Amino acid sequence: MGKYKILLLDADGTLLDYDKAERDALRETLQLYELEFSERALKQYRQINGELEKQVERGEATFGAVQTKRFARFFETMQFRCDPGEFNSLYIKQLEKSAALLDDADLICAELCKTNALYVVTNGAASVQRGRMSRGGLLPYMNDLFISEEIGFPKPHRYFFDYVFTQLGGDMPREQILLVGDSLSADIAGGRAAGVDTCWYNPKKQSDKGSLRPTYEIAALIELLEICG
Repeated sequence: MGKYKILLLDADGTLLDYDKAERDALRETLQLYELEFSERALKQYRQINGELEKQVERGEATFGAVQTKRFARFFETMQFRCDPGEFNSLYIKQLEKSAALLDDADLICAELCKTNALYVVTNGAASVQRGRMSRGGLLPYMNDLFISEEIGFPKPHRYFFDYVFTQLGGDMPREQILLVGDSLSADIAGGRAAGVDTCWYNPKKQSDKGSLRPTYEIAALIELLEICG
């Protein structure tokens, strides 16, 4: 067995293909309203949602508050006339249906769970994350899922990780824990502040890490086998 006994795995952008899920959900929800889906609409939505997600990470807004706000801003930009709260509810239901995984996510989890305890640590809506993990076939490999909506705090907030470590027993040596994720601001920053080693999943091979220095950096999930083997 390798150095790590517990792996904390991010979901969106690490195991789950959020880009595809987001695109499909937006397109399908707009179609319910007989509104046109376009690349411009997707780009506008992603920009607005991304900005609001950063506010949640920084503690400037709550997860619940931004759910409707993102579509209110989106409709204003696109000049659509829809009820943002109703649209958000339908959009969430579409997101829950996605089973899209990133390359080798199922194979890697199936292999790693033989020697490591796997836990998901993710921001987002509980129904969406649990639904997608189940439909993607990853739930059998996981010991538990830690989701920001249920915990009440998002990554990288210290209370998110305090809750996780309490559930893990509180006495697990943190040098035996590795956090894997694609977000520098949520995963790597949060993991470092919590005192665990971090692995930045960087398939696009971005070069700008800012001041953050993850313990490891990988471009493909298969590389985790070497780190954790």
